[in-house]
Amino acid sequence: MTKNEQSGLLGISETEHAEIELSESLAWLRQRISKFVVVGIYLLAGQPGIGKSRLSTQIALDLGRRGMKTLYILTEQSKDDLAKVARQMTSDWPRKDAERALGNVLPEEGVYDIEDLPTFLGHQVMSSSGKYHGVKLIIVDSVQGHGLSASATRKYRQVYDFCRQCKTDGITVVLVAHVTKKGDVAGPKDMEHNVDCILVMRRAMIYRPMFVPKNRFGPAIFKPIPLEMDKTTTALRLSPHSDSVSSVARSYLGRRVGIAEAQASVALPAYGNRGKITAPGLPRKEIEQLTTCISQLPEMQIEDLDYTIQCRLPGDKRYRGLLGLPLCMALIASYIQKDIPPYYIYLGEIDLLRKVREVPDEILLDLWEQLKDPANTTIPKPVRIFCPKESAHLLQEEIEGATVVACERLDDAVFMTWPELKPNSQGIIK
Repeated sequence: MTKNEQSGLLGISETEHAEIELSESLAWLRQRISKFVVVGIYLLAGQPGIGKSRLSTQIALDLGRRGMKTLYILTEQSKDDLAKVARQMTSDWPRKDAERALGNVLPEEGVYDIEDLPTFLGHQVMSSSGKYHGVKLIIVDSVQGHGLSASATRKYRQVYDFCRQCKTDGITVVLVAHVTKKGDVAGPKDMEHNVDCILVMRRAMIYRPMFVPKNRFGPAIFKPIPLEMDKTTTALRLSPHSDSVSSVARSYLGRRVGIAEAQASVALPAYGNRGKITAPGLPRKEIEQLTTCISQLPEMQIEDLDYTIQCRLPGDKRYRGLLGLPLCMALIASYIQKDIPPYYIYLGEIDLLRKVREVPDEILLDLWEQLKDPANTTIPKPVRIFCPKESAHLLQEEIEGATVVACERLDDAVFMTWPELKPNSQGIIK
């Protein structure tokens, strides 16, 4: 029996997907999705203003720079808006490269309803006399336009038909989509099943963590891929902190307990599942309150994720409210993939309004006494202590190698730990 005559799966050869080459500036995207596949159907989802259109434009310009034409179907923004963003993105390119890229991105505002996509494709792209005949990438920004109910089943079926026709004709598609308040891709669930790869963008201060919960051409990625926006071109790029995995924040609970650690990791839930909290021995309601407080921080979208939390309390296994601030910092550090220096110590409870509440005087004074002791080896210096503003007056005495940061709210602790998250911010340091 020859290979072609073999029965069952033995007779089916492995399919090798052709790849669309992305330049070095988008190497981070290629590496995360394994390859940008010819005839792949990609779904890029996120909240309004998060950077979906910018990333789509970035891809179109990257390919246009090397001569590949992209049809950019606009259902929300105007041609003028797209052109403005594209010119800004290419503002630091050589003039010839920028002109070539801009000339190969073809904006189209004439598709008034997504149910017209299959007809438009047949007349304007697949027909040899069509205006856009020969394009190999189509971006639809966005599927929902100015508003499309998830119950509009017939219209969504037209989108799926459009994608199938594109595959048949060798065209790659990027669908831009909205998300619900819970962070799910807007629209019916079967839309997610009708695409090959899903990329979800979230907010984290100046960062845009991206996840790849589904990928038929490579592994799914549930660990956040932290992106940031270039201040000049507004193009998205991989954060230089993307390899950071630290999510440990230290605290101090008195001489008997000593240094305690709050350890945390944040991840996208398994595909199709809701987020959950895994925190052995810790009060669930307290943890839920802390995650809610974090979500109230400007530009911090951390709801409906998986949280794994562990507290190391030497000599004392009892959770205390004083661990609220270090737990918040550990969760945020994991989410934005940034380190917390090991010599930072966080003290304080967090209330519903993100206020850092007072610490018992004896804990702060005990910590200060240890730092003054020349024989102290438990808390090595230098040390930087983040504590409630109302308690900072107890630590006014100068101690070499010890710095006190007075925090009124959780926001202060975040911006004084990572000043770059809030450009030109002025923290309170004693």
